[in-house]
Amino acid sequence: SSHLGPDRTLVRSRGDPWAADDVLERHRQRRPLGRRRPRQRQSLEPMVVWDKVTRLKRLVSITRKPNTQWKQELGILRPPKNFPEIKKGWPVFDRPFDPSQLETLSSFRVYKPPEKPRVLVSRNSSDYTQDNLHELMGKFQFEVRGQFPGNAELAEREVFKTAYALHLVGWLKVRGYFWLGHVQGDTYALSYFRRWLEEKHLSGEAGTMDWVRLWDMNTGLESPLEYKHLICVKDRRKYKNRKVHILSSLEKVQIKRFEREAAQQLRKQEERAPFGGGGA
Repeated sequence: SSHLGPDRTLVRSRGDPWAADDVLERHRQRRPLGRRRPRQRQSLEPMVVWDKVTRLKRLVSITRKPNTQWKQELGILRPPKNFPEIKKGWPVFDRPFDPSQLETLSSFRVYKPPEKPRVLVSRNSSDYTQDNLHELMGKFQFEVRGQFPGNAELAEREVFKTAYALHLVGWLKVRGYFWLGHVQGDTYALSYFRRWLEEKHLSGEAGTMDWVRLWDMNTGLESPLEYKHLICVKDRRKYKNRKVHILSSLEKVQIKRFEREAAQQLRKQEERAPFGGGGA
């Protein structure tokens, strides 16, 4: 409670819980003035000083690897990550040329034919004789380099007739400077066609074969084979794309001609120069 004093001032009784003296008294009883809680002394022994080795400056960037001897830090010259090309949700990796795989998928769903019972093929050589060796299927791929004039039309006709007469299936890609192909069939037909390529049985009008390379040779394929027919891959590019390729090939030919002429002129100058370097 409070009341007015003789000098007309407001005086609070000592029993008032909000009186200033009572508040200070309670504060002194709880925490004496002039005394502070002693702080716990922490030892400096377990403290470790860390060096800023993770921020080493390299060129114009800050490296993220402290040990550059383990893996090189490229900085801002870092090449992009290698991601495959995605077509219709399917990754397209770098793989050999195959005309059956060039068609882009029409949708995200891929048709899967019903499963057929597998016909196991014996790969034991003792199970095959001269009578049943033709039942063994095989395949191989080939590459031929050479000169085939006339857009390689005559060369394409000859190699197609040879493979078709042996009942081979697959694809052939014949151009003016190279051949590519993948054939499948029985072992007898493959051996005859391989001999035709290695011995270069090509007419002179069709062109000349410089060298032949064979790879991916295998036997014991299960039937049915991957290919059903023998096809020739034609050049279906537009003229503007073919024109760029033709111009680039002509530039390479001109560069080779300039280098050859420059070497001839240098040789002539060395022959005309007097012995000893031609000093005055």
